[in-house]
Amino acid sequence: MAHPVATTSPSLIELINSILRTHTAPTTLVICATRESFLQDLQTDLHRDSPESLHPLLVPTIHLLATTRTIRLAFTPTLGHLRAYLATYKLTIETLEKSSRLQGLASLSPTLFIFGLVVLHSSSTEFSAQGLSRSLALAVEAADNAGAKLVLAELRKEDENGTMDTGEHIGESETEYDPWRQQVSLLNGSVRFGDDNRPWSGRTIDVRTIVGRWFKFEALEKQDLTS
Repeated sequence: MAHPVATTSPSLIELINSILRTHTAPTTLVICATRESFLQDLQTDLHRDSPESLHPLLVPTIHLLATTRTIRLAFTPTLGHLRAYLATYKLTIETLEKSSRLQGLASLSPTLFIFGLVVLHSSSTEFSAQGLSRSLALAVEAADNAGAKLVLAELRKEDENGTMDTGEHIGESETEYDPWRQQVSLLNGSVRFGDDNRPWSGRTIDVRTIVGRWFKFEALEKQDLTS
């Protein structure tokens, strides 16, 4: 199995274009959100990118139709949904491989693409080294058991003024928010209050260090899911 990769994208459109351009068959795109919220965010991006005309992603070209037939979508709006899907991912690939052999098609080169895993954790009590490590280990194991390449992607968001949101990094000079640099506690639910009544979480670690145990970091434009 290829080494798992972690990347970021400035927009959903660039993320989708990257998948369409370099994907292998079959690609499973696991979206850590509800279907409704994802489609709403995508519609906003499409309108921002092409406000006066139909966006190219909405034009049903032969290439686009042929490519999207080999991409599977899975929406996992909670950690429970995500972990349950990862636990059954190998069975999904085995079913696809059996169908491929029966149809006399070429062998498969599956890719497991997970979008928004860190954000999903940030709204839970498991936004910690312990919680993230559990989910990341499950993802790596699922991809390895299925012989799939694993890609983890997060979105860099812009604020209402059109500048990159700096997230929790108050006072930083960077114009872009790097989701890997967020600080999290070591254990689940370890946040408590100090003497001055401010939240305190004891020892912390950045998300990049946690993710880096299993993944190598690459820019989105350097991604080649066929390698």
